[in-house]
Amino acid sequence: MFSSIVSDMLHVIGSVYLSWAGAAILWNLVECLLRLAKIRTFTRFCAGPTVFNVEGKEFVVAAQIHQDTTFPQVKRKQWYSISDISSRISLAMLAFFCALLSHPFSLIRYTYLFNKIFSGKVKAIFSAALLPFWPTIMLLNTLLFNNLSFLPMLNVNDDALESLQFFTNNLSPTASVLFDFSQELCNYVGNFYILGPKEEAIQTMYWDTEKTTKVFWRKQLSDHGARVPKEVGVWDGERLELREKLEDYTSLLIKVTDSCMGIGDMFLKHNCDYKSPQDIEQIFQSKYLGKPCLLIEFIAAHPDLKVHSLDILTAKDPAGDVQLVDIVVWAGSASETSHGATDCYMIDPRTGLTCNYGKWYNPNFVNTSPGGLGVHYPGVAEAVVTALKTHRNLPHPWLNVVGWDCMVTEQSDMVFFEGNLAAWRCPRRLFLSLRNLVYFIGYISWVGRN
Repeated sequence: MFSSIVSDMLHVIGSVYLSWAGAAILWNLVECLLRLAKIRTFTRFCAGPTVFNVEGKEFVVAAQIHQDTTFPQVKRKQWYSISDISSRISLAMLAFFCALLSHPFSLIRYTYLFNKIFSGKVKAIFSAALLPFWPTIMLLNTLLFNNLSFLPMLNVNDDALESLQFFTNNLSPTASVLFDFSQELCNYVGNFYILGPKEEAIQTMYWDTEKTTKVFWRKQLSDHGARVPKEVGVWDGERLELREKLEDYTSLLIKVTDSCMGIGDMFLKHNCDYKSPQDIEQIFQSKYLGKPCLLIEFIAAHPDLKVHSLDILTAKDPAGDVQLVDIVVWAGSASETSHGATDCYMIDPRTGLTCNYGKWYNPNFVNTSPGGLGVHYPGVAEAVVTALKTHRNLPHPWLNVVGWDCMVTEQSDMVFFEGNLAAWRCPRRLFLSLRNLVYFIGYISWVGRN
């Protein structure tokens, strides 16, 4: 009885693999013929990038995605309803099976590397061996465990809890399970098209390496004319080296160089948390031993805008051209940083005004306050130009999508904090609509224009 069941299962699996091989060969033959005939496939279904000119500053915009996130013309269904989440899952599944047929070997390698880095070699081998069934296995895993185990920041400490609102939800039990599955599936599938089977890129998605620490991003930004917070001191994990006079600053901020989402951040006030260099050194010795950190100036936001952060998302295509995807602003935080934001808005780069809600980003922003619409953020166009210029000249080619975090200061100028590989941010845009997915594959993805 048992041997018969096993035999039937092996027969089914074998049939699936044979069908997959045949369909993949046929798909690639057709694709070769289309290329020989110079017939476009993906790019014929949507317009290409467009150029914005703002006060003499020109920049290229990912027209379709920017339109869909910032100026949606079609009235949307209720955000994060079961039908909305199912639509995203369906598009991710479509993208998965397209990759399964068009780039089978790359997808096998990517799936192995992705799961090796996130979960270990056993799961990596298992996922690569059962690749056609992997989305179904991911769904079963979500149904059985229903957690956010795919998020590496959860394995650190409770510092990430404030930032979890970008991933958690307050939905009904059924919608919550579907949402958790959609996050895991969309991040897995989306980053195949974003990063490809590049181990260094996937490792950076999981956690920053030495090549992409905050030191790296600050240097890239300052080299291209951006203002970044002054570096008051450097902690190498054992010793503090001060580079500025402490008495020149009323507030300071400690940032762990390879951390993300505010994990490990500590705000320090002069004459309250510290009075001397020895006090600072003691803080590092007690809380950051073995963790390289930066001690930087704390810069306050413009009082009219309160605590906020702009997220400028840029993308580089295989030819090296960089496009603006969109600009999100996080607001409504009751803490010192935007990691506690309760509101999400879209900014029109031509006017600097918040022009729409960012309710599509996560269920926790569906109730974004209407009071934040029509607010002007000065210096947006110039910040976009700086972000695009910096992205264009990044030394690592696999940094093809980047989120740039910046803020309007008390003096109404823009300060950049850092860049980040936007591997967790970009998939949220890809699966909003079929046209977004087609645009990304045709005009931005490493898969290339075809």
